[in-house]
Amino acid sequence: MAVGPKGEIVFPGSTASHPSELYYMTSSAGTPRMLTNFNQEISALQLGKMGGFEWQGPDGFREDGVLIYPPDFSQDKSYPLVLYVHGGPQAASTIGFDDLGQLMAARGYVVFEPNYRGSDNLGHAYQRAIHNDGGDGPGRDVMSGIDARKKLGFVDESKIAVTGWSYGGYMTTWLIGHYHIWRLAIAGASITDWNEEYNLSDIGWYWRYVCKGSPWAGGNMKDCVAQSPITYATQIKTPTLIMSDTGDARVPITQSYQLYHALKDNGVPVKFVAYPVAGHFPDDPVRYQDVYRRWLDWLDQYLK
Repeated sequence: MAVGPKGEIVFPGSTASHPSELYYMTSSAGTPRMLTNFNQEISALQLGKMGGFEWQGPDGFREDGVLIYPPDFSQDKSYPLVLYVHGGPQAASTIGFDDLGQLMAARGYVVFEPNYRGSDNLGHAYQRAIHNDGGDGPGRDVMSGIDARKKLGFVDESKIAVTGWSYGGYMTTWLIGHYHIWRLAIAGASITDWNEEYNLSDIGWYWRYVCKGSPWAGGNMKDCVAQSPITYATQIKTPTLIMSDTGDARVPITQSYQLYHALKDNGVPVKFVAYPVAGHFPDDPVRYQDVYRRWLDWLDQYLK
C-alpha cells in the first residue's frame, strides 16, 4: 500500500470472485477504483459461491470460517467435504479470492476453511488460547465446525477430507491421529515434532509458547511430546499425501520424513513428494502448479 501527499491511497486488493488488482482511493473515505485488470479472464469462469459460516465452539468460543460451494451447488444434493486449514496459526481464513479453494470446489467438493483458536481474527483472548494447547483445543474447534456443517444436511459424511500447509499441515496430522472420520489427508510442510521444530526451525524460538517454553527447560519436554502429532502416528489410518521442500528452513523436511516412515511402516497408504528447492512453499510456476495438481489428484482418488 502507498499513501500520497494528499491522502491518496493505492493498494492491491481482491474480491471473492476476482484475484488481486491495483486499486486507487482519493482518501480513506473514498470509494476504491480498480486501476488494473490483469485477471480479466477470471470473469468468464463460473466460480463457486464463497460465504462466511459461524458456529458455537467449545470452551465458550463463538467461531467462524469460510465456505466455498461447487459452482452448480444444490441444497438437495450431497457433497464431499474438504477441510482446507490455514497456516500461521496467527492468520485467518476470510472472504477473498482463493485459487486452490475454487479449484477444489470446481471438482464438486464443498470446501470448509475453519478458523481455530490461535487465529488472529476473533480477538486477543482467542488468539492466546492456543498457548500450551497447540493441537487439542484447535482440533476440537475444527471438529465442532464440522459438526455444525453436518447439520445443514448436504455433507456426505462418508467423504470428508482434511488438508493444509504449514500449521495447516500440523493441524492435519494432529486431526488424523486423534479422529477417524477422514477419507484422506494432505499434509504440506507439516510440523510433526515440536522438539525438532524448536531445535532446527529458523524461528524455533517462536514456537516456545506452544509448549510453555524451551523443551530443554522447566520440564516442558513432556508438553512438547504430548502436542507433537508424531507421538500419535501409530493411530493414523488415513491415506495421506505428504509434500515438502527439501530446503525448507521454517519446517525442516526431516519432520515429513518421520511422518512418511511412521505411516509406511504401519501399512497406511501414503505418498511423499519432496521438491528440491528452498523455501516454505514452491514458488516457481512449474512446481506451484505441480503442488496443486497432486493436491487435486489425491482428492479425486479417494472422493470420486
